[in-house]
Amino acid sequence: MYQVLARKYRPRNFNELVGQNHVSRALTSALERGRLHHAYLFTGTRGVGKTTIARILAKCLNCETGVTSTPCEVCATCKAVNEGRFIDLIEIDAASRTKVEDTRELLDNVPYAPTQGRFKVYLIDEVHMLSTHSFNALLKTLEEPPEHVKFLFATTDPQKLPITVISRCLQFTLRPLAVDEITTHLTEILKKEHIDADQDAIWQIAESAQGSVRDALSLTDQAIAYGQGAVHHQDVKDMLGLIDRTIIYDLILAIHQNQQARVSQLLLQFRQQALDVSLVLDQLVSTLHELALLQYLPDLALKYSEEINQKILQLSKLVSAQDLQLYYQIACKGRAELQLAVTQEQGFEMCVLRLLAFRPLSVSEITVVEANPHHVELSRKDVVSAETISSDTQQLSQGTVVEEPLAVQQEMVSVEPEPEPEPEPEPEPIVQENREVMVFDAADGQLIGLDSVSDQQDCQLDVAASDEVLVFPVESKAQTDQTVHQDIEQNRLQVEPELFDEVVAVEQITAQPAEISTDIQQAAVEATDLMPQDILKLHEQVLEGEWNLEKWEYWFRTSQLSPAVQELAQHGVMQGEINGVSTFHIPQEYEGMLSQLQHGLEDALNSQWPNTQFNVQYGEVHSNTPLAIQNKRKEKAFNRAVELLQQEPTLKSLIETFDAELHNIQLKS
Repeated sequence: MYQVLARKYRPRNFNELVGQNHVSRALTSALERGRLHHAYLFTGTRGVGKTTIARILAKCLNCETGVTSTPCEVCATCKAVNEGRFIDLIEIDAASRTKVEDTRELLDNVPYAPTQGRFKVYLIDEVHMLSTHSFNALLKTLEEPPEHVKFLFATTDPQKLPITVISRCLQFTLRPLAVDEITTHLTEILKKEHIDADQDAIWQIAESAQGSVRDALSLTDQAIAYGQGAVHHQDVKDMLGLIDRTIIYDLILAIHQNQQARVSQLLLQFRQQALDVSLVLDQLVSTLHELALLQYLPDLALKYSEEINQKILQLSKLVSAQDLQLYYQIACKGRAELQLAVTQEQGFEMCVLRLLAFRPLSVSEITVVEANPHHVELSRKDVVSAETISSDTQQLSQGTVVEEPLAVQQEMVSVEPEPEPEPEPEPEPIVQENREVMVFDAADGQLIGLDSVSDQQDCQLDVAASDEVLVFPVESKAQTDQTVHQDIEQNRLQVEPELFDEVVAVEQITAQPAEISTDIQQAAVEATDLMPQDILKLHEQVLEGEWNLEKWEYWFRTSQLSPAVQELAQHGVMQGEINGVSTFHIPQEYEGMLSQLQHGLEDALNSQWPNTQFNVQYGEVHSNTPLAIQNKRKEKAFNRAVELLQQEPTLKSLIETFDAELHNIQLKS
């Protein structure tokens, strides 16, 4: 009588076990050393060997040669276990015996000695199906069973087991097998069966099995019957209704190269074949994932057949990493929204059209919106498109950078056209020059930073505004100085006198230029040129001689101290000699914090200056602290950022045109 491959080639010892080396190693070691537990729990998905390992373990415990990890396979006990007629191996299907009465009947027989073997082994399959009362009845016996009893549990859903049961067992989690492991196993079995098989067909069966050896052997049986005694690649694809990967590769390539006619042909082919579009979309997502892995982490890429490996390697060289990330995100979104479409075919086709529509702009491309003659446009020098911003945008504070080009949207004010408009004079030639632009986060109300860009000659640019970023131009230094002096005359712009030690109010510079020295005037000009990130930046200090506030702050903020120790250090000041007697002055309220963190602070000082003698003095700190100085720097940087925004002609024009207001201006540090 014919025996199916899954039963015929079921492993009979640990040496024949496919995969699960972590389980076989632990059980083999326990059997050889006699360190046997009374309850074992095997968990894992279907067809990974839970029941098989339990039977092998029962045979190892009862082999007539003794407790061993390598049963003899010839004694009466081993043969009885292999044939499923060993009387002391009690196999129970928990799915059909869930009642507490069944469990009590089982427990009534536990005290009796085994009839034929050395141990009475209870193998309970799908143990999570037992009722709560059954588990409660089992707990006491499971914790302290007789010496001749072993419990072996198998389940695909360990989360449903009570924690009280799990804590009384040794748990082994069996993993799904890799595709290459199943492929090797199937190849050996087909050779033993003398069946002609294509390697690509074997690999396809192994992939479809999804880590289950039993599923792989069942599919192999089906493929042999379908192929009339042979296993061929095309027969396997027809049998399983699989999608040819070549179509997926062609679709990705056509989308990437914007070949709309080719995409239309492929969509028509999908319709004619009546394929399950959800499977097509799943295959598309999986292929994009594999391409990304191949580009960045080639060692993690899955092992496919030789033909597929060549095609996927070629495709990974054609599609950029940025495009792959965009395609993957759109495909996943389309997969999640597939059930919301009127039909699944419609949802899939819209996802493909979305992949065509939302493609990243190349470096040389720029978005230009045609001007409407019935609209009033702002001057072209007042705006610049976000696509022209380089990837090296200057960071504000400690590193907020605009990394992705963003699409821009035109905003204009409609007016009625004049009856007889006068002809506009010819525009003067625009000389291309480098200009600075300000990037402002409109959604979060945050200034992102500045960058230097070039004017695009003969290109009409409109007001750039998106949902996330506003881009404003910054005038040249000469224009800025002229604007500043005009604002000074109107008493609308001030510079804080404490920004530098020798800076006074700009109004005083304008009002009494003859009474102010040249050095102070130069310092005032430099103050107006400072960017917020420059104000926040610490000045480099030479850490020698005596401690002062600037040296102390520079040292602990630039050192490798933990955040907690730096938080403590900014509330006090250090006095004394560097690499000598140093006294840390800190208010009494921080005594508890210092007692816990003093060791880290003292070790950091001694590691850099071995002769440091660290002392602590509690009391009120009369001088400024690093925390107060930092807060003042942040306030000045914020005021400077607001000042830069208020100086922008484009921003002023937007506010006047749309009657707008600026709110929630924030400075990221």
